[in-house]
Amino acid sequence: MTSKKLTPHKRRQLTIGRLVKVPNTQKRFFWAREMKLLKDLEARYSLEFLEIVTFPKKYDSLTYLVSNELKSTMDRKWKNFNFKVDLSKYDPFILGEKTGKDYIPTDYKPKSTKDLLK
Repeated sequence: MTSKKLTPHKRRQLTIGRLVKVPNTQKRFFWAREMKLLKDLEARYSLEFLEIVTFPKKYDSLTYLVSNELKSTMDRKWKNFNFKVDLSKYDPFILGEKTGKDYIPTDYKPKSTKDLLK
C-alpha cells in the first residue's frame, strides 16, 4: 500500500516512525509531542518532502530537526527537493549516427569466434 492512499494522519505516523525512535512506554505523550513538531515542520516544508527525507540515523525526537543546528541541512535538502532545471538556458544536442573506424553497427553479427573476439 502506497503512502498516497493513506490518510494524512497515518502518513504522519509513518513519517515519524521512520525518522524517530518510538519508545516502548509513554507512547501517548510521545505521539502528541511528535505530531505537534511534525506539523510545525510541515508548515515550513511539505509532507511529501518529509516523507522522503533521510538522515544517517534515527533521532530521539523531531526537536533535532526543528532546532537551528539542522535547519540549514533541512533547508538544503528542501532546495534540492524543489530544484527544477531550466532547459531554456541550454542548447539541445541532437545525436546523429555514430561514425569512426572503431564503430560497430548494431545489426553486426559475428560469423566466427575470431570475429566475436575482435
